[in-house]
Amino acid sequence: MTAPATPPGPAPTPHSATALTNRQVTLAFRGLLAVRLLGALADGVMLPFVVLWAHRDGGLSGAAAGALFLVQAVGEFTGGLAGGALADRIGHRRMLLISTTGMALGYGSLFLVHHAVLAIGAFLLAGLFESAFHPTIAALIGDLHADEDLHRAYGLTRVVASVGGVVGPVLGAAAVALSLSSMFAAAGVLLAGAVLAVCVAVPSDRAIGPRTSEGDDEEEPAGALGQILRDRRLALLVLGGGLLAITFTWFEADGLVLLRRLHSLGTTAYAVLFAVDAVATVAFQTAVSRWARRRGTARVLFAGAALQGAGLAAMAAAGLGYPVLVAAVLVMSFGMMLSGPTTSAFVSRHAAPGRGATYQAALSTTQDIGTAIGPTSGLALGRTGPAALVWLLALPLSLVAGLATVRAARPARGEESGPAAPADGQDNRKTPAQRGFSLVSEGDLNPHAR
Repeated sequence: MTAPATPPGPAPTPHSATALTNRQVTLAFRGLLAVRLLGALADGVMLPFVVLWAHRDGGLSGAAAGALFLVQAVGEFTGGLAGGALADRIGHRRMLLISTTGMALGYGSLFLVHHAVLAIGAFLLAGLFESAFHPTIAALIGDLHADEDLHRAYGLTRVVASVGGVVGPVLGAAAVALSLSSMFAAAGVLLAGAVLAVCVAVPSDRAIGPRTSEGDDEEEPAGALGQILRDRRLALLVLGGGLLAITFTWFEADGLVLLRRLHSLGTTAYAVLFAVDAVATVAFQTAVSRWARRRGTARVLFAGAALQGAGLAAMAAAGLGYPVLVAAVLVMSFGMMLSGPTTSAFVSRHAAPGRGATYQAALSTTQDIGTAIGPTSGLALGRTGPAALVWLLALPLSLVAGLATVRAARPARGEESGPAAPADGQDNRKTPAQRGFSLVSEGDLNPHAR
């Protein structure tokens, strides 16, 4: 496979956000941050209590309660393969409204559900809508920002998501004090607020600008899977991201079981490790993004993967005490602070004209890969060998992931190193073609270019 060539057709249209004033762009971005925060709050409200609700009120007993997460993941993966292409076709704002409304209705309806089949159906439906939620937000951020602002924008999005991850469970506990089902009502209200934020703050698709050049619908494969198969760079990013997601899921899903074989870790102490990660992200993500945006993309991506792997590998020394685990989580967190926004910014620049949501949806499949493979593989490795071996194995896998992302981010021989500087008085936002096929930004070549 080779990187995509510029599609034929008429000359590309200017960057979509140039039709908006700076005030409108700022308002729209703040609206998207609010949407992302409310979505993270809704997730945090529900996730800690879903299994308990499934046992008591949802009509699911034993291991069947896990089926809720399985069907949700199936819905997200299935919908994600097509949802990005649909968003690019009908409009990013329109798709964000549809997906957020669907999530609000899907999760909110569980407040009234007390039957297993209905519960599974509602989770599947919500997963289908959620599959387009995150990629469309990422695509809209790309629509609104110039290349030099993407890193900061995606970093701030990650900050508000971490805030939601910390505060959401607290709100969920307050809702559950009324009744278990109340957490779904709270999530529905939060997501309804996100719908309102989109309506008020995000400009119409017509105002944001054209989504695609005429005639490229027939040239581009439909859906995220088609883009992965066609675009070698995107495929390498998905491969690397999938490996990182798998190893992180060893900590996220299997960590309590594996770490207890090395350290007398309680559930509260384990939960605190996730709070450490979230608080560190809130405190340092903006500064890390500011540092990373002035470095080469390939170097930052490899450093992020290596730090994540080093943090996980350090958990093999959990027997030395709880402070070792806190330090390991901080190292891992800094790795994700580097790689997350950098990957999203690179994909936004690299996406073919009019395919921003499709590329972001393809990138989001890395989380589905982690969810599908990580928990089972981590437990299987833990059963066949020492628990420390699982954590140590995370380092070479992360380095392989880093090498894959480095290969994706490096420009091929003969490609232009970057777009020409705009003439005086011109907008410095790039056209879709420039953003799609110039694979390194100015900062990748000259740290002081900005």
